[in-house]
Amino acid sequence: MLAVISAGQVSVEKFEQSLQDFDVGKLSSDVEARPFAYQNGLPTRALTTILHVITLPNHVDQASLTAIFKALFPSTKVSSAHIHTIVNALGQGKQKPPPGTQNLLLHWVIMVQDVLDEPTVLPKLYNVFFNLLDMISIRGSLCHLLSTITTRKHVKPFRIQMLLELSRNFGSEPALIGLLKVYKEYYPDVIVSQSAAGKSLLFEYPDPEWRDRLHVLQAINIRATVTYANTTSFKVVRRGVKRTWTATVPEVHTFLSDKLSTTLEDINGVADFVEKLDKIVLPNQLVSVLEDPLLRHYVMLRPNPTTQRRVDDWLSMFLDSQILSQQLDSHMSKALIEVLEKISNHLRYTRHMPMAVSSFLRALLPQWDGKDNRDTVLSLLAYLPIDPFEELRRSILEKIELAVLDNTVESAAALLEYYTSLVRHWTIILLSLPDPHPPGVVEMMESFAALVDHSSLLSLALLSSYTPTQNTISTVLSYHETLVHTISHAVSHTQIRILTPYAETIYLLVFLNPTLSTLSRLCSILATYKRTFEAAMSKPPPGSSYEYARGYVNHFNGFLMDICNLLWRSRAFNGSDTNALGCLLPPAILPPIAAYLDMLTPPYALQAVFSLSHNLSLSGPSTAAIRDLEEKAVTDGRVVRTRHIGPVTQRSLGALAMDGGIKVSWADYRMEVLTWLGERGVGGIGDLMSCTMKHLMGTKMNAAR
Repeated sequence: MLAVISAGQVSVEKFEQSLQDFDVGKLSSDVEARPFAYQNGLPTRALTTILHVITLPNHVDQASLTAIFKALFPSTKVSSAHIHTIVNALGQGKQKPPPGTQNLLLHWVIMVQDVLDEPTVLPKLYNVFFNLLDMISIRGSLCHLLSTITTRKHVKPFRIQMLLELSRNFGSEPALIGLLKVYKEYYPDVIVSQSAAGKSLLFEYPDPEWRDRLHVLQAINIRATVTYANTTSFKVVRRGVKRTWTATVPEVHTFLSDKLSTTLEDINGVADFVEKLDKIVLPNQLVSVLEDPLLRHYVMLRPNPTTQRRVDDWLSMFLDSQILSQQLDSHMSKALIEVLEKISNHLRYTRHMPMAVSSFLRALLPQWDGKDNRDTVLSLLAYLPIDPFEELRRSILEKIELAVLDNTVESAAALLEYYTSLVRHWTIILLSLPDPHPPGVVEMMESFAALVDHSSLLSLALLSSYTPTQNTISTVLSYHETLVHTISHAVSHTQIRILTPYAETIYLLVFLNPTLSTLSRLCSILATYKRTFEAAMSKPPPGSSYEYARGYVNHFNGFLMDICNLLWRSRAFNGSDTNALGCLLPPAILPPIAAYLDMLTPPYALQAVFSLSHNLSLSGPSTAAIRDLEEKAVTDGRVVRTRHIGPVTQRSLGALAMDGGIKVSWADYRMEVLTWLGERGVGGIGDLMSCTMKHLMGTKMNAAR
């Protein structure tokens, strides 16, 4: 049967025969072996054929059909025609499939709701589903489906009356009570508590693992992950009956609204949201904005001080009560953790910390142990507003450091990650300032500069006080990449100034753990600094009164000269070049190091030991680059009698040409290494060399032409 499924183009008769001859045991084993349908999903034509066959009566036994349904993964959106085919198969009659098959069809519809081509197709068929509730055999599945698509407009008096009658006649079935409770959420005064009394059915998703696999297949085949996010962001989020009573943050519900008004529950898609934006009535509990994307969109598009005050009031009452309980119990409650996580997710979009949250965090820090839900607490603290730095340091930052730091490299790395997030947030605030700038922008930039100096000192301490690992070095590089992204805006934003890293940090990154990725990322950071300095000094932004002192710029140029001396010019630790710092090594220490290298077999020259050919991280790629040149020469038909065994030097290239090897100059070889690295995604070193070495600038421009 799987061969038929994978073909996608079959006749109904051939498929029916394949279903009759297929063994359920074989199907189950094929599913476990990830057959075509599980690996790729079913194409539309194959899915149409299968649904048409399954909806015919008396084909295969129920166990086989159950196994087949587990393999019905659509690879693209499910069309309305598929839903109509299934709806047409529901009910009683000789041409209808048995009740067990109808239940499977309804379960499948429930599981594919997120991938419908037309999300409104199910609400349009609401009357059809509701009128089938008198079928006892499929009533449970129908109630489940109806509970997921019911909105306020579907709750009519005659439907309430019918549900109440069914409930009385059939002894308060749990499924009916569950659907009645959904109706009661919209009209609590009409459906009294006694009417919806009894044990209700907890409508759970039929097969969560099946749904997860479906979403993976959809993302692979049609890259629908973004589509899901956009679609669900413009529909009210429903957790389902199972979790409604346990959730701390309430769902979106608009009670006692009139028939002429529009509620968020009535919105179905972005077009509907835009059309009815001015007519929407706010829900009863505005704190639902913490987790409901649709309400968040509305509040951000229609800001109102009253709305924000209502959210703050709810948060203030809840968080104040949690602070009191926190004093009695050292660990955070599940309810508090849930709310804090939702606030953190909400702040990712608004980037404005409510006053209630700010007050709570200030009260929490003195009793926080720095480990209990550290990621969540630090993610909230990353949205602190720009205040005078000294005041912020005394009131908050010192308490954070006291709680988090425990003399381990992991705690120091976590703290630097926090400062990275805070720098990123403050950068967004500075870049979002209107033009002309409001009063206090100078003080804001001073606070930002003080924060950068403080966090840069922490990054230096992380490198110098702990045994370096690739994770800690990557954390330091990520911080400086965030910082360099900020200063790259200095050309167009007068409120941004170029803040350089500590010299010691640069050299520790070069020498401590010199992996290829570390060198490339560091060189890319320095190249961005170089270009930003040149642009800011050659063409200052309009209205800028800030000038960079020559000594400040020359000190940074010393970093560039030292890196070029190490990697490109084979003049390591040379302090006589203009602006060169000699990597901050005392001159007296260089002769003993040079003497030691000269005693090795083979001997090494100190000036060239960190060059492209000899560097611990670059010697392998350099050898691979020369090998590629040799292979290219052979491919072009040239005779290569001798191959270079590495490492490459200017002298060895001359000897190679005399011995019958390829002829390549020292300059061309080094350019080939940079090209080889760039083609493999390691472009930072070439980027720095091309914007620093003048003769490479010309080479790069000529190559581009």
